[in-house]
Amino acid sequence: MNSSVYIFGNLSSGYTQYPDEESTTSFFQKFYAKAIATTQIAIRRDGNLMYYAYIRKLENGKYIGLCVLLNGVALTAFKGLFSLFENTISNLVTKGYLIKYNDKGNLIANSDHLYMNREEIDLVSESLKGGFDNMQSSAIKLPPINYAISSESVKEFVIEDDAKEILSSSYTNGYTYIYKSKNYNTALMNSYQGVLSKISKENALLKKENESLKDENKKIKQQKKQFFYVILLCIAVIACGIGIILLKDSLSTTQYELKIANDTITEKDATIDSKNATIDSKNAQILELNSQIGSLQNSLSKEKSKREETEKRLNNLSNSISSDFPLLITDIDIANVYYDGTIETNYGRSIYSSHTMYLKPKITYTGIRTGERITLYVKLYKPSGTLSSGDSSPSGYSYSDSFTILSGEGNSYELPAWGNSNKGSWVQGSYRFEIWYKNICLRAKTIKVY
Repeated sequence: MNSSVYIFGNLSSGYTQYPDEESTTSFFQKFYAKAIATTQIAIRRDGNLMYYAYIRKLENGKYIGLCVLLNGVALTAFKGLFSLFENTISNLVTKGYLIKYNDKGNLIANSDHLYMNREEIDLVSESLKGGFDNMQSSAIKLPPINYAISSESVKEFVIEDDAKEILSSSYTNGYTYIYKSKNYNTALMNSYQGVLSKISKENALLKKENESLKDENKKIKQQKKQFFYVILLCIAVIACGIGIILLKDSLSTTQYELKIANDTITEKDATIDSKNATIDSKNAQILELNSQIGSLQNSLSKEKSKREETEKRLNNLSNSISSDFPLLITDIDIANVYYDGTIETNYGRSIYSSHTMYLKPKITYTGIRTGERITLYVKLYKPSGTLSSGDSSPSGYSYSDSFTILSGEGNSYELPAWGNSNKGSWVQGSYRFEIWYKNICLRAKTIKVY
């Protein structure tokens, strides 16, 4: 199944997304604007493209989003779609990629900018692509656009609603939201969260009890010191009162009070021993919790081994991909030029209908089969949805061009321009460029002519 993966969200340093494309940013931010539950799926239809995005809210107003872009098909298994995204979130938390649990068991962001986590993002992308490939049997061919309904129309559902109604809305309305307010954590996430929360609460309780015991022990020591002074005073009174028989009753009373004081000290010592025994018991519980943490660390080590195995498989998959894809197109920019190629409106700038002549696409790509000469085909759709073509156009395409692939990332190539020399050649509206290689759409981009 032909798909592209995007990751976006409001993480530690604000909004970030990868790949960073201006044409998708407004979609993703609008997805979050309607995110009223802890988890939800947002679906956007844009021409022949279907965006399936998953929003997961984090602590302190942060969130992370996963989006898969499909071409020409629509999914029908929405509960399975939730399960795929939830398992992906679980893997991110387990490995500490992008998000993690804090010591209180709350889900928080663990990254500033997504472009700094390319290796982890590539693993997530391949995992999501594999999951969507497994759901290909439940996909249907995308029906034609219903132009009677606005491309900005919105419809909302909960996951328990009728799946047929949700499916119909997904390819009819501009935006479809499916909310899920419970049972969105996997068993592994609940286990980690429960252990961390329990450890945090028990540590806080132990600290509080320890402080209480310290205060009580301090009071007991002060009482011992006071009783010691009482004994010294009594001795002084006895020494001064030798021979004074009238003080006998007073001395007897003092001795009785000393006995009571000693009994009190004995009781306090017993209390201290009991509290120390409690501290020893709590320390034993802490050791047991540390043992559990060690067990969890062993589990994480096993997960790391699984990740390394997955990376090997991904490398093998990358080698197999090169047999079908000679290059990966990462971006398309459009310029408005004269017949001789002189630029009227530079790449990425707003193009106005009154100035339009020839529209010239430029691709940015990563070379896979370096040095090979290939032919790319271009489909240019007008705002009406019809294909722009001429007498010399290849069947089913607007035009084609051949070039030799360069190695590595960040390469660019300017394809031929399409149009005519008269300014105002293109009417206002949205135009869609699609780049094809051997019946495979490598990349598409929609631009607006104002």
